[in-house]
Amino acid sequence: MNSKIDRHTQIKRIIAGNKISSQEELLKHLREAGFNLTQATLSRDLKEIRVGKIIGQDKESIYVLNELLKQGNQKAITPAIPDSSVLSIVFSYNLCIIRTFPAYASTIATCIDGAQLDEVAGTIAGDDTVLIIPREGYSQKEILKSLGILIPAIESRLN
Repeated sequence: MNSKIDRHTQIKRIIAGNKISSQEELLKHLREAGFNLTQATLSRDLKEIRVGKIIGQDKESIYVLNELLKQGNQKAITPAIPDSSVLSIVFSYNLCIIRTFPAYASTIATCIDGAQLDEVAGTIAGDDTVLIIPREGYSQKEILKSLGILIPAIESRLN
């Protein structure tokens, strides 16, 4: 039962069904399920199965599965990105730059891409920065309104 595929499946189940805020907490759940692994192995597993972190409504960091943000070719069922995850937003012409806490940009970019917003052609994420490339013909105001679906208080982060 301790194959890599089984372990990845169990990690996904645990994260999808619980508010997990640390690797130690996730390791505890995995060990209770019969998996014996090191934190280094868990870190590699989290990267391989594309697990990210966001700041939850209670201001605590929690793990999220990027794959759950999409359902086929339909619009994603995307949870709102907690406002506290976004530090600032600025435009350079129509390019939109979102600053986040370190290690949050990838998760936020995945949420934005997963939402398949008409105004957004795509994103590029670094460690703490998301570059949003808008589609032709959309104004900054339209892009902000669209992002407001995912980040409710986005305009309060506008610089």
